[in-house]
Amino acid sequence: MNLFYTKDNTPVSEKNIIETLDKLKIWDTEYLYIHTGLSFGTPNPNIKKKELLESVLSIFERFNVKNICFPTFTFSFCNGQDFDVNNSKTKMGSINDFARKMPNSVRSLDPLMSNVLIGDDIDLVTNLSKQSIGKGSFYDKLHKRNGVKFLFFGTKVGACYTYMHYIEKMLDVSYRYDKKFTGSIIDSSNKKSTESYDLFVRYKNVYPGNGTFNYEDKLLQSNISQRISLGDSSVSILDEAESYKLYVDLITKNPDYFITPDSIHDFDKTFEVKNMIAL
Repeated sequence: MNLFYTKDNTPVSEKNIIETLDKLKIWDTEYLYIHTGLSFGTPNPNIKKKELLESVLSIFERFNVKNICFPTFTFSFCNGQDFDVNNSKTKMGSINDFARKMPNSVRSLDPLMSNVLIGDDIDLVTNLSKQSIGKGSFYDKLHKRNGVKFLFFGTKVGACYTYMHYIEKMLDVSYRYDKKFTGSIIDSSNKKSTESYDLFVRYKNVYPGNGTFNYEDKLLQSNISQRISLGDSSVSILDEAESYKLYVDLITKNPDYFITPDSIHDFDKTFEVKNMIAL
């Protein structure tokens, strides 16, 4: 079945996607963390959106990776909203939001940076700390697992590799600080409670630069990452352990590698984000 049509009307089929993912050897891992962006072309107008999402999700599952994860961040407390683990939608992509509603998925009870797991390692998304991206967080547990890869399905490392901020937390970079957010959580049994979580946010006058895209280029050049074009976009995969080492190396050599030269280190903790969708 054709799922997309490119700008020049070339079809992107289920088979095309399967072959691309097979070439990237997504089956050769224990944990596959997937960032998504359906940018391969215009969705086939002859199929319903649900059918398209079901098809893509089933393609991922057919490779029999033991544990598949998707980011389902809401930053609910940052935006002054309750977090309902069953009903709070994510803006991390339509596939991600579709995956969180699957009967075989488990979503972490994190009001800032929740993640969804389809797999056996339930501990990965349960019994987490109140640090959304620090010690005891989902990402901290993931870092301690063996055989972890990140897949960028229709998006780029430089645009959405949130895991980088976990590394920044582990290195305690000078341009971020822990800010506490408080709000209400509604768990899977519909029980409501007031909780507080810490998030490693940037100081007010610190701005992200082009370092993430330079980092992406270095990942490709060093074969830590592989990328294959697909339709109007691409699919990339990278190794967690090796990408961690490269990030540490870049930060160690230049602590300001990932921020703009005009960033001001005045440690201003004023937090003015109104609709936070990224860290």
